[in-house]
Amino acid sequence: MKVPKRFKGESLTDYAVRLANIYSEYHKLEERKNKGQFFTPKEVAIFMAKLISVNQREIKVLDPGAGTGILVVSLCEVMKSINQDENIKIMIDIYENDPNLLPLLEAVLQECLNEMKDLGYDVEFNIYEQDFILHNAIYFSKELIDPWASKKRSYYDIVISNPPYYKINKNSPYSIAMRELIYGQPNIYVLFMASATSLLRDGGEGVFITPRSFCSGLYYKKFREWFLNNTTISHIHIFESRRDIFDSDGVLQENIILKITKGKTRKTKVSISVSRDKSFEDFRTLKVSPKYVIYHKNGDVFIRLPSSSLDVRILDILDKWHNTLKDLGLEISTGPVVPFRAKEYLCKKFSRSGEAPLLWMHNIQGFDVIWPLRKNNKEESIMVNEKSKSILLPVSNYVLLKRFSSKEQKRRLYAGVMLKVNFKQYKYIGIENHINYIHRPTGILSESEAFGIAAILNTTIVDRYFRILNGNTQVNATDIRSMPFPSIDEIKKIGEVVQKQKPQIGYELDNVVGRILGWDSELIKQLNDAEG
Repeated sequence: MKVPKRFKGESLTDYAVRLANIYSEYHKLEERKNKGQFFTPKEVAIFMAKLISVNQREIKVLDPGAGTGILVVSLCEVMKSINQDENIKIMIDIYENDPNLLPLLEAVLQECLNEMKDLGYDVEFNIYEQDFILHNAIYFSKELIDPWASKKRSYYDIVISNPPYYKINKNSPYSIAMRELIYGQPNIYVLFMASATSLLRDGGEGVFITPRSFCSGLYYKKFREWFLNNTTISHIHIFESRRDIFDSDGVLQENIILKITKGKTRKTKVSISVSRDKSFEDFRTLKVSPKYVIYHKNGDVFIRLPSSSLDVRILDILDKWHNTLKDLGLEISTGPVVPFRAKEYLCKKFSRSGEAPLLWMHNIQGFDVIWPLRKNNKEESIMVNEKSKSILLPVSNYVLLKRFSSKEQKRRLYAGVMLKVNFKQYKYIGIENHINYIHRPTGILSESEAFGIAAILNTTIVDRYFRILNGNTQVNATDIRSMPFPSIDEIKKIGEVVQKQKPQIGYELDNVVGRILGWDSELIKQLNDAEG
């Protein structure tokens, strides 16, 4: 493909975007997704570049996956716009190993080089046609013997990156190269973040646009621990829309922009900014103490994303709760019936005594668990025999929590109560894999405990707390294990009142729970108004 020339008067960023669009026309979305290629929108690239502070005569910059170079040319354009001293020397290392992209990248960088030199800047670009992670694996290793490797590990002043995004397995070359960070099935983007960060000098700055999934979740536990031990978060930008950042690529993903400083600094505040989408309209900011962002629980560390003063008030409330489910003698597990694996045992319609009820997400209706309830031709029951008993549970009192909500729904937590008394004619129950269930491993959950826990999870405050902690539409058992709860006595009291009064989920339930736990009524009203 012949590389189109830059139009007269066309900005460097517009040229990079135009070439990225041309590349996308020639290479199908599926092909680009397999490579994790999602090109940075112009507005996002400029915002990221503006987050970087340049206060040296000589700076070394790294972009570990450049595409058509929009991030580094945005950085150059921002430096020009703020009349940065042209005596500065800029050395930029760029990685891109897609041979189809390289001619486009080279064209953009040549235009940038010409323009910067015409203005008197001393700029040098080095393009590495290498796999970034594998090429730099030696610098991440703890066993650094080569002195040059040790020197390069603290080399760059600035990292600016939109890393690729796709899952890798534990046997991939990337997982082996960075095995210290691997747990389960991680995503390539966190390995880019870690490798690039390891190449920053102490005090150097990194700016990344990534999914927010690394902020919580078991697969990213080792990465979070390493990352937060080696960096200080100074700025987080939250996009409220899941679909409008990489909209041309059909990405439905909650993304953030993260600015870090290499090393541990005495940062008294973390800046958080929020916008609806990549237009950065409806822009708002707040500064919060790091304690609201970095959250330690159950031997893990999480990154919380409060986006308003209301969120900070919610964190203040729940951070005073010191119990986890484990502290209360409870456990949360995932429904053991996986339909495609248990297909031979599933029955379309309950018909005889040799079957047990099978509960799906649609059986959870408010606080109630309604069975039978037909939906989408799903099976109503499961056979009880010696082979199927391993995936069945004894009929008991359980709190059932939906594992998934739709991407369009704001609310994430939906909890119902299954009471033993309502299923007393059955010995076993089947709980489908899209449901988490809370139980007491060494006894039975009382009715008041079950209703109390479900009520707390169904409140607007706790649901909002969960969304501050977790951007996924999936509710994992691990996330609920790390959630704080009030005392068991308060839980029982809430359960007794909820059983008696049967409040509607929403403002009515929030007030019932709030009166017992001492929540401010004005806060409840503000939160319900904000949630719509």
